Amino acid sequence: MGRVPKEGKRKQVKDPNKPKRGTSAYFYFIAEKRVEAKEAGKKISKVAEWTKQMSVLWRDLDEDRKNTFDAMAQKDKLRYQEEMAEYTGKRVDANKPKRALSAYFLWLADFRTKMKGEFDENKELLRAAGEEWRNLDDEEKAPYEKTAAEGRKKYEIAMKEYVAENPPPPKAPKQAAKKPAPAKNGSKNGHIELSDDDEDEEEEEEEEEEEEEAAPPPKKVFKPAPVPVEASEEEDEEDEEEEEEEEEEDDE
Repeated sequence: MGRVPKEGKRKQVKDPNKPKRGTSAYFYFIAEKRVEAKEAGKKISKVAEWTKQMSVLWRDLDEDRKNTFDAMAQKDKLRYQEEMAEYTGKRVDANKPKRALSAYFLWLADFRTKMKGEFDENKELLRAAGEEWRNLDDEEKAPYEKTAAEGRKKYEIAMKEYVAENPPPPKAPKQAAKKPAPAKNGSKNGHIELSDDDEDEEEEEEEEEEEEEAAPPPKKVFKPAPVPVEASEEEDEEDEEEEEEEEEEDDE
């Protein structure tokens, strides 16, 4: 059985043709450990406990072994970028300047170095980092904000030069909006009344637009909690991989 879906959240239908995201170095390591456990005849019954053990092993792994998994992850990342470029029709230009890091991410790099080996999982480190960053005073944040401001200026200058050398293609002219036909059921105060079918279609279009944009979180509705259902190992691994990928994107 699968997980009980969260109340009030619609599950988006995934495109089966959409390329799979690149696998991180950590999950290549996890995959290897799963194979080793299977070959040794060990069944992973408590996934959460096993994952914590793997996190400790990953943290203590020597640099040479980590570099092997990093290389595998980098290769798969390039594969993903190439497939996504074909999928979306947009090519990634390696010469395009990268955005400057914010003050927080500049500070986070120092925090990672200082706290290396103190946390079993990356999400624990990020949680602690967020709390410590909020407690820093303006004087402590000032050096990072200054460096971030300098980085933004360099990025803006580099982008101007990039755009000058690589002008974007002209946009296609917008088509004139068609005037809506008068509704059969008349109108009120100059407002065209929509039929039930038209209202349904309009609501569906608005919902699709809201999903594409960063919509604010919905209000919480207090309902009895559903009975938890134990997920399969495959679902746990997919959830863990998505969390790791989101954390990696935050770090970049």
